[in-house]
Amino acid sequence: MSRPSDGGFSLVEALVALAVFAMAGVALVQMQASSLSTFARVESRALADLLAQNTLTELVSAQTPPGAGAREETVEFAQRQWRRSVSVTAVPGAQTRRITVEVSAEGAPALARVSAFVAAPEAS
Repeated sequence: MSRPSDGGFSLVEALVALAVFAMAGVALVQMQASSLSTFARVESRALADLLAQNTLTELVSAQTPPGAGAREETVEFAQRQWRRSVSVTAVPGAQTRRITVEVSAEGAPALARVSAFVAAPEAS
């Protein structure tokens, strides 16, 4: 005597389907974590670049061109602490100075670096 089929899933089929969905869920969670990590890195680089560009614009547009030398300081920008380095060097053979601004997160390598050339102040 044969048993009639009721058209449902067996226990093994249900467990296999559950395992497939669990693996897909784990993959989605890992992808989300990776996406958030990437977003945080991109955000940090964008903010560092914005701070570097703002600093360079302030220095280039100043009434008095910056003097030669280097300085480092810690500044707060976008509710974060940043390390900002400004270097002003004379260009040999020209009445020009190169301004370089580097920005990094505290204790991290530079995230942004921008440079510009400005006319050196005339000697009096």
